[in-house]
Amino acid sequence: MKKLVKFVLGIVASAMVIGALSGCMSDPVADDFTKFMNEDMVEVNANYEALKAESGKWESFETNEEMTNSISNVILPNINESLDKLAAIEPQTDEVKAIKDLYVKMLNTYKEGYGIMLEACNTDDETLVDQALEYPNPEDPKAFTLALKLAKEKDLEVQY
Repeated sequence: MKKLVKFVLGIVASAMVIGALSGCMSDPVADDFTKFMNEDMVEVNANYEALKAESGKWESFETNEEMTNSISNVILPNINESLDKLAAIEPQTDEVKAIKDLYVKMLNTYKEGYGIMLEACNTDDETLVDQALEYPNPEDPKAFTLALKLAKEKDLEVQY
């Protein structure tokens, strides 16, 4: 009976040691990044795709009113919602915080550019249109490029 108890205790102790060691071997950056991209950012990325789709409609607009409605009722609320969602995300590692900060900076830049475009539509000021067009294009987000680079370094898959 003693041998059986020792054997069972040995198995339990081994399982505990293996479990503890496997926890120690995890990569905190990879874990944080995976959670950030595949859980925290799902809605933000969906909003980003909706933003691109909405701005893609602009070529068919014939009036400033259509553009004004698009910016006021779709684009800016979308950006504001994404900024609110990002504000609630708290990455645990510096690498993921840097990616989050780039997303926030990118969205604030878009917000500023679309705000200038809205003002241009409301005032028919062509110089403001030119100024707004100097802002980054939503098709080329630096934050996502950095995220993909980190995913490649950590051999992770980004799903959103």
